[in-house]
Amino acid sequence: MTAPPFAEDLVLGRPLAAAPDVTIDAGIAAVYASITGDGLRPALSATAARALTGRAEPLVNPALVLAVSIGQSTVATRRVIANLQYRGVVLAEPVHHGDTLRTVVTPLAADWTRSGRDRAKVLLGMHLTRGDDVIAEYERLALLPVAEPDRLEPTGIPDAEADRPLAGFADAVPLGWSSPLGTASIAAGDEWEDPLSDTVSSARELVRLTHNLAAAHRDDRAGLDGRRLVYGGHTIGLAQASLSRTIPDLLSVPGWRSCDHLAPVFEDDLLSVRTSIRDVLEVRGFRIVDATVGVTAHRPGQEPVAVLDWRPVLVLSGAPS
Repeated sequence: MTAPPFAEDLVLGRPLAAAPDVTIDAGIAAVYASITGDGLRPALSATAARALTGRAEPLVNPALVLAVSIGQSTVATRRVIANLQYRGVVLAEPVHHGDTLRTVVTPLAADWTRSGRDRAKVLLGMHLTRGDDVIAEYERLALLPVAEPDRLEPTGIPDAEADRPLAGFADAVPLGWSSPLGTASIAAGDEWEDPLSDTVSSARELVRLTHNLAAAHRDDRAGLDGRRLVYGGHTIGLAQASLSRTIPDLLSVPGWRSCDHLAPVFEDDLLSVRTSIRDVLEVRGFRIVDATVGVTAHRPGQEPVAVLDWRPVLVLSGAPS
């Protein structure tokens, strides 16, 4: 058995052996929905999915697609201290029940942190496929421990690429989709706080469901101050569930402009979500929305702490008449 890698064990430019492929079925989708409570309609209703896509197979929630991919990426991050951010997340195609996903991880860059030579930031490239189809190519910046500092060769972490125009996400709406008429008016400058905060639960169950092997999410001893860390995709899943509650016309979340984990989340944290709309674009009868979502954790006897700064791209039904 190969030991989990430290930062210096990852060879830049060399892909790691892939984790097992995962076929998404109704059982996985149901467990995911039970943990996050995400009410994204085309992922819950076969009727809604068929009306949207014209296919009999239900859609897979895009947040579940990425949660599975990130879980597969933990071949590189079983010793992870924290995940810092995601970059360039765009799903080139929707995923349907019965599709099989595979993620190959390639270390791209590494650098020291300001805290010393016992930990390093490592930029990982993700290549997510379904058979011969490329579903997404994105990057993940992870914080990993260093056991032998002299073996790490810091390259520096390149800056994230500049934002693409919102029109650059037009291809995230498949040509064969049919847009229902929406009911909610959404405009740039709109802002709201979800009146329903939600409590983090079943954190280990989501980790196991997505085959996430990071010890910090399973073993108190590998967490922070003796506490397990909640997987970042869990926080994102609850944030997307808030979008589904507060935007009834939401059909998909095919991209993340950026995603920064600002502080750790623990089980039983109460999370509140605030959303603001930056821009809206009409594309072939749909609306593409550039949003900013902030998540705050509330703990008894402590000041609230911002834990997530997420900029998803949303696909909504056509503008109401």
